[in-house]
Amino acid sequence: MAGLTRLNEDNIFQWLVAGSLSLAAVGGILTGVLRSANFGFSLFAGGVLATANLLWIRRGLEALLTAQPANASRFAVFRYLIRLAIMAALLYVLIVNLHANIFGLFIGLSVVVINIIAFSIYLSTRKGE
Repeated sequence: MAGLTRLNEDNIFQWLVAGSLSLAAVGGILTGVLRSANFGFSLFAGGVLATANLLWIRRGLEALLTAQPANASRFAVFRYLIRLAIMAALLYVLIVNLHANIFGLFIGLSVVVINIIAFSIYLSTRKGE
C-alpha cells in the first residue's frame, strides 16, 4: 500500500480499496493453488467487481453532491439502474460464458464487506490513542 499513511478516518477509503484488491488477489492466488484455478479466478473476479462497484458508487455520489443536477433523484436512480445492469451483465458473462465458480464469486463479492468489518474493528479498538 505504497503512499498510504497509517489508517484513520481521513484515508479509510483509500485503505478500503487497496485492502479489498489485496484480499481479492491473495485469496484468489491461495485458492487457485490450494483448490482450483477456476475457484481462485472466480474469487479474484468477484473482488475486483465489488471494488469497482464501490468506486463507481463513490464517484456517483460525489457527482451528485457536487454538481447537484436539476433532477437529482432521477439522476441517482438512473445511475443506480445502469450500474446494476452492468454488474448483472458482467456476472452473467462470468458465470455463463467463463464458467466462474458461483461460491468463489460470492466470496469475492464479499471482500469489501470483510474489509469494512475489519477496519471498523481496528478503528474502534484504537479510539483511546
